[in-house]
Amino acid sequence: MENYKEVRGVFLFLMLFLFGALGAQNISGYWEGSLKITSRDSLRLGMFIEQTGDSLHVELDSPDQYAFGMPTQQVRFLYDTLSWKAPSLNASFRGVHNGDAITGTFTQNRQRFPIALTPGKRTVLHRPQTPNPPYPYRSEDIRLRTRDGKLVLIDGTLTMPDSTPPSALYILISGSGWQDRDESLMGHKPFLVIADHLTRTQNAAVFRYDDFPQAIFLKSTTLDFADGVQLIMDSLLASPELARLPVVLLGHSEGSIVAFIVGSKDPRVSKIITLGGVAQPIHEVLLYQIRAIYETDTVLTPAEIDKTVQLSDQLYRLVRKSKDRKEAARRIGDFWDDQSAKLTPEDQKRYNMTPEGKYTSIQQLSSPWFFTLFHLDPKVYIKKVHCPVVAINGEKDLQVDAVANQQLMRKYLSKKQNHQFHIVPNANHLLQTCATGSPSEYGNIEETIGEETLRLLDR
Repeated sequence: MENYKEVRGVFLFLMLFLFGALGAQNISGYWEGSLKITSRDSLRLGMFIEQTGDSLHVELDSPDQYAFGMPTQQVRFLYDTLSWKAPSLNASFRGVHNGDAITGTFTQNRQRFPIALTPGKRTVLHRPQTPNPPYPYRSEDIRLRTRDGKLVLIDGTLTMPDSTPPSALYILISGSGWQDRDESLMGHKPFLVIADHLTRTQNAAVFRYDDFPQAIFLKSTTLDFADGVQLIMDSLLASPELARLPVVLLGHSEGSIVAFIVGSKDPRVSKIITLGGVAQPIHEVLLYQIRAIYETDTVLTPAEIDKTVQLSDQLYRLVRKSKDRKEAARRIGDFWDDQSAKLTPEDQKRYNMTPEGKYTSIQQLSSPWFFTLFHLDPKVYIKKVHCPVVAINGEKDLQVDAVANQQLMRKYLSKKQNHQFHIVPNANHLLQTCATGSPSEYGNIEETIGEETLRLLDR
């Protein structure tokens, strides 16, 4: 028994010594490697690691996508193995540190990518318009539940003037795809910049919010997003401090359609502001995008661009003619099989008529959101809008045709109101001052939103 205690004591000592040695391994710093996405494409992944004692903190960067500081959870560094999870990305990592590198596997959406990360220099983006605290106004995070109180639906931030009553309540509505409350993109935070500007210069109360939680978002449509805006109005206007304020809806891109839907039926909306606003049916918007972006930023020939637009048009028509999502999925699959059979393997890759492209198109175009948007005509709602509209579009917007969409707004909107229409010179879809308008420029431009656009918001 005495021998057992002696041996056990030696074992515990060795374990403590071992873990003490492990704790001495410090992997703090920035590590970067490349993920091989396809045979031709790669994507840089960076890990910024802070180690304080036994505590580790890991942030992820995707420099090629201008995404930085993405959080991780369940960080572990045991022996020489680092692991973490990133639920917001549906991703995880496990790798071994050998002094000169961290070599392991990055997993996302069940796809596994080997990667070797070595010490590097972290990219620092210059975004001079992004405001930083302390702010000269109040800022309050607000959480709103579904009307039955069962689920958290909306997380957002309300900014308010500190010492004077607010002049109006602005609600900022983001564009397509899941967006956070700042509408963060490539290091830019347009809605943070806009909220800061309106609260500082107009003494406005401004509410910006994350899109629905992912599980709810994936099942939601543009009509559901409009219901969400009305829930925000009901909740915020119940506050005595906000109850009698005029309500202004500011919608960017698809957010403009949401604003028109709400403005068509809710008399509490006193004004709508659209940035890169949409009045065309979505299939026309998408066809414009394809041609405009490919003509500006691609190696495709004019004939190849025409072919791409033609195939896309045929595909969109099938979705619009389908009575439900199941029929749309079937039609897309049949179309894909028929068209790809007519193409050489090289042309299948050129026009993305591959099995992977087929799967992605079925998933996207038959999703609740896309299917509903294809069957939704903005004209129906714009004609019923009862309040003034300020439409601001960029001259070089390659995602929404500024002239065509403003012409339709002028046509559909009531002539009883004093509407304003502005096309900002040399501005893109984000209303940045740009050279070509291509989305590939968004991250390279330091300006988040043009000063002329911010001035137009004050009118």
